[in-house]
Amino acid sequence: MDAGAEDIRTPSLDATLEALTGRSGWPPATVRRCDLAGIDEGVVAVVAPGGAMIMPHGGVRIVQRLLLRLSELGVRLVPAEEIAPEQLYPEAASSIEAEMLVTLARAASPLAIDLLLDQPRRWREAGPRPLTNEDRARSHRLDRLVRPPSVVVAGPANVGKSTLTNALAGRTVSIAADLAGTTRDYTTGTIDLNGLVVRWFDTPGLRDAADEIESRAIALAANLMRSCDLLIAMTDAEHDWPDLPRPPDLRVAGRCDLGARADADAVVSAKTGEGIEAFVRIVRERLVPAADLAHEGRWGFWDRGRAFAP
Repeated sequence: MDAGAEDIRTPSLDATLEALTGRSGWPPATVRRCDLAGIDEGVVAVVAPGGAMIMPHGGVRIVQRLLLRLSELGVRLVPAEEIAPEQLYPEAASSIEAEMLVTLARAASPLAIDLLLDQPRRWREAGPRPLTNEDRARSHRLDRLVRPPSVVVAGPANVGKSTLTNALAGRTVSIAADLAGTTRDYTTGTIDLNGLVVRWFDTPGLRDAADEIESRAIALAANLMRSCDLLIAMTDAEHDWPDLPRPPDLRVAGRCDLGARADADAVVSAKTGEGIEAFVRIVRERLVPAADLAHEGRWGFWDRGRAFAP
């Protein structure tokens, strides 16, 4: 539910809408442009018996005032996740389609859209068969299209980690300078890697910390490295590979414009752009392989679907 639309479920829908809009008679499929309690104007659509959508013209503050007024009218406000998908999307042709629409609304990655839209057909044609172990493993990887996976880049100070982060993000996320300790705490942000949105963590350079604050930041970064979905070790031609809390999933040599090394999975120069596209492809493949995206099987994108066919 975004700031511009609120979904209302109440057994006394007609009375509630009349009190809110001053207009009576709200059978299913009614759509009207109305005054909304003197707060705003908007569209009210009765989408099902006992259910309506209120779409005000204004923004977040207007929605907050409308929610307060609805609460005063006796409407109990509940989070969307507590409402059954079939109630949230009464227009859905099946329970799977309703689950798909719920998931589509919160999917972080553009790559999820077409794949999710095709799931009702795939589940319908597959019949009442549970997912195989292979299906579940693939579904787990595809779930990263909905909830951004965590990617941590770690390595010595001054090897280009922050410059790489900024190049991928297209904006300044990390402070980049030729000075050890420039990144004293980890920085994080969401980055779109050609359709796969990830939660990217740029960690402090691994070195003997100069003070307690930097020591705590390095310890926190170590915890991130242990739990992340993809750990990237980064160095350059002048430094050794870092000693990390667990083996890295990918080894990247940075600043290749100043010198190359042959023992890396990828080489990049964020300054010149060399190797960036290939690096993005590798990261995507490690997290959500192209074979998973092209597979014609089912995706157990919701809890019940992972265990049993509906």
